[in-house]
Amino acid sequence: MTTATLDENDVVRAFHAITRSALAQARAEGLLTTDELETADVDVQVAGPSLALFFAALSARGNPPSITSPDGSFALTSSNCPAPFANAFRLWQTSVPKIQGFPSDARHDLALVLCDKPAESSPLRLDVARTAADLKGIALEILQRRTFQDRFQADLQAALDSARPRRSGESQRARTHYEPPPMYSEGEPTEETKRAYGHIASSGHRDSSEENARVAAVEQQGLENLSLIRETLYSALADVLVETPSIRQMLSRGPEWSAKAFFAATCLAIVEVALSRIDRHGVRAVDLGRTSPKVIGLNETPTHLRPFLSRLIEVSQALRTLAVADDARAVQEATEGVEQLTPPKLDRLKERLAKGIGAEETLSSARSSVDGEVAGLANAINTLALGMSALPAFRERQAQAFQILVSVTSL
Repeated sequence: MTTATLDENDVVRAFHAITRSALAQARAEGLLTTDELETADVDVQVAGPSLALFFAALSARGNPPSITSPDGSFALTSSNCPAPFANAFRLWQTSVPKIQGFPSDARHDLALVLCDKPAESSPLRLDVARTAADLKGIALEILQRRTFQDRFQADLQAALDSARPRRSGESQRARTHYEPPPMYSEGEPTEETKRAYGHIASSGHRDSSEENARVAAVEQQGLENLSLIRETLYSALADVLVETPSIRQMLSRGPEWSAKAFFAATCLAIVEVALSRIDRHGVRAVDLGRTSPKVIGLNETPTHLRPFLSRLIEVSQALRTLAVADDARAVQEATEGVEQLTPPKLDRLKERLAKGIGAEETLSSARSSVDGEVAGLANAINTLALGMSALPAFRERQAQAFQILVSVTSL
């Protein structure tokens, strides 16, 4: 007898109920603070669905594992999982026995790592680190779904509402600042985005003293440099679309897949720029026909945006190391007369970024160090792409950048 596939909307609603409960429990246990839930930066955004997957694994039953919805109306199993969730669900299932088999201290370390907090154990168990990478990888894919983005603000707010006031007599309701990325079909930025951009662009201009004027000029130059970095990354989008049919196919599947297509294209653009225009000194920006520094380094970037550029440089160095290792292995295998060459890790990474978890290989319970390397770098690039969407300078151009994608697909 064939088991009917569950409705995607039912699975989505159940997952958000688990996410709200997980965030509230994380706040109660001190894994996430009220302030962190309010600011809702990228690490907290990743932590939300990651913790939901973690707590779901603790309560999972059966072999292969299944999870019952919070209201008890259904159980998600291998036989009834909707196709769009299948690869992520299979990877989650492989993590369940590991998580349930961890001792309490390892589970606590895993929860801390999922919240981007240092583990209490040193060194961290390798299986805990790999499990965290798996759960974060699934979470990052979930974060790229428009249906999740639209509901996540309510999940964060529910966790905040479950908290007691931080000070005696405090009556003002804590509110999360999370905003979903703009709809990629929109041609104009939202008023909220304009206000956010204006706040940053005008910072440093309030005091007319000579020192503050100098600081303002430096900040303005830094913002212009950030815009150059943005245009450098977005300039690679068209090439990515031409070379990646799978992303064009996503665009044809409707609005729900537009967000995923945009993030996939952005990730591949990061890879392209990281390999061709970034080194340890900074970013060699595209020529926009005006005077600009040849290389934009940390010193030419506003202080609060330097972590973003630092991560770009780190990703570039990791990608270059990966490419060098691929070349060395190919030469060695050719010299030894190996008939079937090992697929380059860089190609596997691109495949995963373009198509999602499970695209680069068949999932199995035996995870190798190569798997961990590809998964870790994919997570870093996806996190960077997600962080870019929160920067006002990038949010202002996302809708326009997406129009480039659409125009390419219509050629």
